[in-house]
Parts: sequence; structure tokens; C-alpha cells
Amino acid sequence: MAIPEKGFLLIRGALLADPSRRRGEPTDVLIQDGVIQSMGTGLTAPEGTPVFDATGLLMHPGLINAHTHGHTGLAKGMGDKWTLELLLAAAPWIGGNRTTEDKKLTTLICAAEMVAKGCTAAYDLYYEFPLPTRDGLDAAAAA
Repeated sequence: MAIPEKGFLLIRGALLADPSRRRGEPTDVLIQDGVIQSMGTGLTAPEGTPVFDATGLLMHPGLINAHTHGHTGLAKGMGDKWTLELLLAAAPWIGGNRTTEDKKLTTLICAAEMVAKGCTAAYDLYYEFPLPTRDGLDAAAAA
């Protein structure tokens, strides 16, 4: 279920990670217009509010990937057994000669993988070969 941009959503009974207790406690979360309004147990919401039953599901803050490479999305698995030296030597033919649309797509693939795994923020160490271009960086940013 997607979080609606407008209106309310009530997430009911999710196990909220609490580091101070070292366990998850069932918690309700009321969201309005994409922003958390309140958290607790037995929350009520306006009539007609969609309710997502999260009983038994773990809820935690979004993860942060502080070192990713958006330009590698189309090359996953190509050099998974290579040493770092071989990977760096092969980088020009793995990531070179891409169109602006390719650059956007490869970054979008990486972003989709991160979101699917719970990442909500990333520091992308994007590069282009042989030199960075404004169009290439704009394409990656648009993803």
C-alpha cells in the first residue's frame, strides 16, 4: 500500500524498533498528507481513513546508503568475481558510451533497488567516462 500524498493513513500494530528496549512493541502510526502526526497504541483516525494492518511487521526509520554508485545499475553481476584493480581497469568499457537516457536508467535501477530494501536516502558517487558532463549529471539527478 502506498502512502497517500493527501489525506490520512493509519498503520495499525507495527512492531516499532526501540533500541532502548531492544525489541519491537506494537505501535499505531497516523499519517496525514505524508507526514507522521502521531504514534501510540489504539489511535483513532477520521472516518474513511485507510487502515494498513501491519501486525507482525517491523517498522523502522529509512536506511541511508552512504556509498553507492548509480552508474553501475546496468552492470550488475558483470564483474562480481573481479578484484578491485580489474574492476577499475574495466570501468571505461562497462560504463562508457552511454546515452543520456542510459545514464538516467542505470541510476533509476540503483535507486529502485535501494528503495525496495528500505533505503530512503543515498550519497551517490556517480561518474561518467571519459569525463563528467552536465547533461549526464542532470540525467542521474533526474532519476
